[in-house]
Amino acid sequence: MPSPHAILLITVTIAAFWLYTRSWIRLELVSLLLLVTLLLIFYVFPFDGADERLTEVEIFQSFGHPALVAICSLMILARGLTMTGAMEPVVRQLARLWRINRWLGLLCTLVFAMTASAFINDTPVMVLMLPLLLGLSARTNYPASKTLMPVNCAVLAGGMLTSIGTSTNVLVLRIAEDLGMPRMGLFDFTTTAFMACALALPYLWLVAPHLLPDTGATDNRSNRLYEARVVVGMGRGKLRGRKLGELARALGRALPAFGLVRDGDEVPLDDATALAVGDTLFLRDTPEGLREFAVTFAVDLYDRSGAGSFIESNASRAGIALAEVVIGAESDLHGRTLRDAGFMEQHEVVVVGLNRGLGALLRNVTDIAGTELSAGDVLLVQGTADRIERLRGRHDLMLLDASLTVAHSARAPLALAIMGGVLLVAALQLLPIHVAAFLGVIAMLLTGCVRFESIGRALSLEVVLIIASSVALGQSLVATGAAGWVAQGIAALVQYIPPAAQIAVFMAFAAVLTNFVSNAATASVGTPIAVATAVQLGLPLEPFVLAILFGANLSYATPMAYQSNLLIMNAAGYKFADFVRVGVPLVILMLIALSVLLANRYGL
Repeated sequence: MPSPHAILLITVTIAAFWLYTRSWIRLELVSLLLLVTLLLIFYVFPFDGADERLTEVEIFQSFGHPALVAICSLMILARGLTMTGAMEPVVRQLARLWRINRWLGLLCTLVFAMTASAFINDTPVMVLMLPLLLGLSARTNYPASKTLMPVNCAVLAGGMLTSIGTSTNVLVLRIAEDLGMPRMGLFDFTTTAFMACALALPYLWLVAPHLLPDTGATDNRSNRLYEARVVVGMGRGKLRGRKLGELARALGRALPAFGLVRDGDEVPLDDATALAVGDTLFLRDTPEGLREFAVTFAVDLYDRSGAGSFIESNASRAGIALAEVVIGAESDLHGRTLRDAGFMEQHEVVVVGLNRGLGALLRNVTDIAGTELSAGDVLLVQGTADRIERLRGRHDLMLLDASLTVAHSARAPLALAIMGGVLLVAALQLLPIHVAAFLGVIAMLLTGCVRFESIGRALSLEVVLIIASSVALGQSLVATGAAGWVAQGIAALVQYIPPAAQIAVFMAFAAVLTNFVSNAATASVGTPIAVATAVQLGLPLEPFVLAILFGANLSYATPMAYQSNLLIMNAAGYKFADFVRVGVPLVILMLIALSVLLANRYGL
């Protein structure tokens, strides 16, 4: 029978997994609650086992675990590559290929995405690719919705190629190491993952685009609708006293208005209605349409009187641009308003429009700055080019304006050399990955590839808390015997099926969990159980650990499975069903391929 601590830990684990699937609570808050719960349990009821004592001190030590050090260091290294524009020359070459032949361009883009994500965290790779794909969509007349998901899946698949491809890989291998498995090198399972990726590549290239909807947009930016408002002023602009019918004729198309408010009351939208000073006209249009309206009638897409002193010009002046910005899952804007966050004052830009994604527009909005935001919302931002460009520095925002490109820095070769040195040292096993990556961060700082003040932006609080809580939970499950007890039950169930099928069961278990809860949570629970089950069955640890590692990376089937899924969902207007239609066959294909390859590799 399990000990009281084990029963309590299993209960806490189930509760944490349930909370991770809830949309009304943020992931970092769940992780924080999990840490607090573990601290209280082992502070009030310390665990004294035959071989190990577990108190709140050991729980706190998860913040210094080598896995967390390695993951944070790799995030900073990835930021150095991104901010120096080290990958930009490759991206430019891909754009040239697309102009020559669309299908050749897509194939090369998929290969590049897989290769890059083997060494750089998946999200920065997708950040690099998204503006390229949106811009190419406009020039090739091929919908971005046909390419974004295949490329994103290629990025996720490529993350399995090396031990540092994703934070999940690092976490799984470090937990397994702590449990007695020999250390795996950088490329120890690359051959296995490469063969599976080679099978996935034709599917992503030739099949997946045909399974995805045609949004009818050659550039998704030009068809996304935003709601904005214009306040009729006294001296400037060409709206005062003009009738709505006149405005439509001057614009040469239907007036993109859906509401008119005067003195707090709604006024019917009639061609004969004339605008008066103080009227608020609510518009719903594309970014290009809103800009055309602002230029035609010399108006601002905001209330100048309340916009702040940093507004220097209106939309018609040279140097002013509109850009689309997606709110990331870990953004501090999630659950807050622009006014409370001081977003416009901080960045000296104006948010002139808001889109909820998937066509779910705001209704009867009177104050965008006072509207509570959510992850995945898209902001239409107006400001000077340099101020909009500075938004790229925020790790929690995705700038979708493909016309703004990051300049190639003179430090780019240094950043590439440092990253190459880290990979070489790790591949030769001269230093553990957490030591090599940390030294790489020091080199990035000393050479100016990463600035001290930007380190905080490179790190994600969500990732730090999830990894720390996952490490603490995994250690607790092992130390209290909870993992061993669960493994006994699983071993009893799978002992009569072939080892290859046993591996497939663990991989499928991890794949299902990772599409509904965090990858780290899947790794923290699955890895100790997989190791304990392998011991119970008298089989090698490596194939069972790799089954969890690969399964936890199969984040294709739902939009909440990975942060980049959420970003492309809003950028291309995907629905949940689109992820299921493309992702489920890919998950099944990878499950079969990886299970067979692992069984053959380890002679099972």
